[in-house]
Amino acid sequence: MTRARIPFSPEDEEKIASAGLWAIIAAVVTMASSTLDMVIKFINAGSNAGALAGVLVASIIGITITVILGIWLYQAGSAFRKIATTDVADERYLLEGFTKLRNYFMMLGILFIIAVSLFGLGLLAAVSCGMMFS
Repeated sequence: MTRARIPFSPEDEEKIASAGLWAIIAAVVTMASSTLDMVIKFINAGSNAGALAGVLVASIIGITITVILGIWLYQAGSAFRKIATTDVADERYLLEGFTKLRNYFMMLGILFIIAVSLFGLGLLAAVSCGMMFS
């Protein structure tokens, strides 16, 4: 089955291309800032081996998640840019872009749920410890 061209107006194609460009910019800036953050954490950890090991583990997990999110956002932006810059397979590029955005937002949602759950557990532990020592 061949995916056809969708007849977008020139204004719509311009908006789609702009959204794709901003998605690409956001992806690159996010990945670059995550890398810079890791470098700064290593510098701040200094020669303390325990701190350095903790920073290494946390940084590897953090940068891996950020790079995966950045790649998905970059791929979505590239797919949206192709809609505006090519005259074939608009439907395929649209589906590809939305699939990558779905992955991106699903991962963000899962991370948000994990963060809120960990915060709740930490709050519950703090309250429980406070009750034990009062």
